[in-house]
Amino acid sequence: HASHMNYQLADLQLQNKNFRMAAQEYERTAYEYPQHKKSADAGYAAVYAYRQFLEVATQAERDLIKREIIRSSLKFAEVYPRHDKAAIVMVAAIEDLYNLKDFENAVLAGVKMLKAYPQAPSQLRRSSWKVVAHSSFELASYADAEKAYSEVLKLTSTENEERADLVENLAASIYKQGEQARKLEQYAEAADHFLRVSKAAASAKIRPNAEFDAAAVLILLRNWERASQVLVGFREKFPQHEFNTEITKKLAVVYKESGKLLLAAAEFEHIERENHEDDGIRREALLEAADLYVKAESLDKALV
Repeated sequence: HASHMNYQLADLQLQNKNFRMAAQEYERTAYEYPQHKKSADAGYAAVYAYRQFLEVATQAERDLIKREIIRSSLKFAEVYPRHDKAAIVMVAAIEDLYNLKDFENAVLAGVKMLKAYPQAPSQLRRSSWKVVAHSSFELASYADAEKAYSEVLKLTSTENEERADLVENLAASIYKQGEQARKLEQYAEAADHFLRVSKAAASAKIRPNAEFDAAAVLILLRNWERASQVLVGFREKFPQHEFNTEITKKLAVVYKESGKLLLAAAEFEHIERENHEDDGIRREALLEAADLYVKAESLDKALV
């Protein structure tokens, strides 16, 4: 059989360490003859030979060979999906695409692998989800990144040292959706995204920023009730945070705007206590507090 002869020729090239020639002959054996019992093995051997060639190639050749490896690997997985090495070969190619910063093709191949091999070992599925997650983030497809990071975390044990970073990545992909919505002046949507960070990734370092930004967009919406809930919650959860002086100022305004005059007055007193350095701010805050107490009292009297 011609195909059999071709396979032997490829083997011979491999023994002689003519890796590129071997790879090309294996590919010919795998794809240019009607399928025979060595076809799939030849497809796998082609990928192996290309990878061997990469080990000895010059710096100038390397990028070209990496592309050949990816092309040959994806072809092998497509033509011989039942081969027991198909999923492994495909995942290696997906990681190569990511390392070459070819993020769009990395996502396409990653999604394809996850559809084609739902029963693949969890380690392989996890690798694909991770590439899809990181690549989607790089492409600013933050909703896709969020979904993929959630999937990676499902496949990541609590002991895994990568876990904390993955939680941060998940939080960042949600936070970025908030930033995008804010840029488009979709403030209600932005607030929802910012507030989702704490639900999805309570331990994330970015969480205080997300809650602070949520309060700020709720204030833009004049949603005093929700804004005050977020601000009060912030103070309870992060009592030592550097944003707390800003939180107090925002609460003072929110309470004043929503007619909660006594609560507002208390916040202005708080501002006075927090500003040791600036006498002007202290004086203004005290005057504001006094004014609010007077208004609150006359309001009480008017209601009697």
